[in-house]
Amino acid sequence: MVTIEQKLTLFSKLLNQDIKEEVDKKFKELDKEYEKKIAENKFAIDKEASKIVEQARKRAEIKKVELISKGRLARKKEIMMIKEQLIARFMNALEDKIKTFTTSNDYKTYLNKTIQGLKGLKDNENDLVIQITKFDYEHHKEWIQEAFVKGGLKADKLSFEIIAEDILGGFIIKDLVFSTRIDESIRALLEEEKYRIIERISLAIGEVGEETHE
Repeated sequence: MVTIEQKLTLFSKLLNQDIKEEVDKKFKELDKEYEKKIAENKFAIDKEASKIVEQARKRAEIKKVELISKGRLARKKEIMMIKEQLIARFMNALEDKIKTFTTSNDYKTYLNKTIQGLKGLKDNENDLVIQITKFDYEHHKEWIQEAFVKGGLKADKLSFEIIAEDILGGFIIKDLVFSTRIDESIRALLEEEKYRIIERISLAIGEVGEETHE
């Protein structure tokens, strides 16, 4: 006959076995759950890391583009500055040559052709003021007047004055009746040609720049 003590011992063993199985089961479930969480966290971390790497790559690409753009802009500014300096130097040198030209016999030929080309003033009856440089007033005034008279104008309708503006050479005609102004100065001619001069210098600088980068 099984004693109470034996029954208690058996019950205790069964109870311990059930508890052990339950504990083992719980631990296995916990292990699976943590493995799942670790896998999920690893995926999230890898995803975040990839995102950070991609953002860093994009920032680096943007920075690269910015640096290239800044470099190109700096080069354009440098070329523009060189262009402006060359244009200024060329125009100054050209003005010096023009001033030398206005003291030569070729200048008188130039003035004569310019005056003879003013066909619209032939037989003009209005009073005209001829504005010329100080040099021309002192050295060529009588000759210029004769050239205008040969062109069909009356001497008593012409008066001469020294112009305050730096017209380099040539002359400006003012009609006192109609308040009109005909600018035949070398300065006006130079201004007309200035854009063509700038274009030529720009093309020359562009060609040099292309050769430098080949």
